[in-house]
Amino acid sequence: MSAEQTISILVADDDVDILSYFRAIIKDPKYQLHLVPDGTQALEICEKQQIDLAFLDINMPGLSGIETLVKWKVLQPKTQIIIISSYSDGNLVREAIQKGAYTYLFKPLNKMDIFSVLLKSLQEVGIKTDVTLRG
Repeated sequence: MSAEQTISILVADDDVDILSYFRAIIKDPKYQLHLVPDGTQALEICEKQQIDLAFLDINMPGLSGIETLVKWKVLQPKTQIIIISSYSDGNLVREAIQKGAYTYLFKPLNKMDIFSVLLKSLQEVGIKTDVTLRG
């Protein structure tokens, strides 16, 4: 990745506070942030442009995070997908990982966990980056 390339990150969550939280903590201009309220809109973006990393809420109106994950992996198999949820159901965690999620984060989210997962998942696919924490 050259210095002028941006890293594209999508967050799909029907909770506007979660979307606002990501907007508040991911400020670096090298990150292009897409914030959407559901899986359908996430897939619309996925069909139009390459996304490096996606955070998908497990429970959204319309398509669930896992349903979105499965469809996403057909369109963009290299995208690192992190499932986020307030449910700590071990079966959902296993299902998400089996279907291609990189990992799983539980709500309430904190910026250290988000950035740790962001860095590790991008490194996994060969994208090196540093992060500036704000907020």
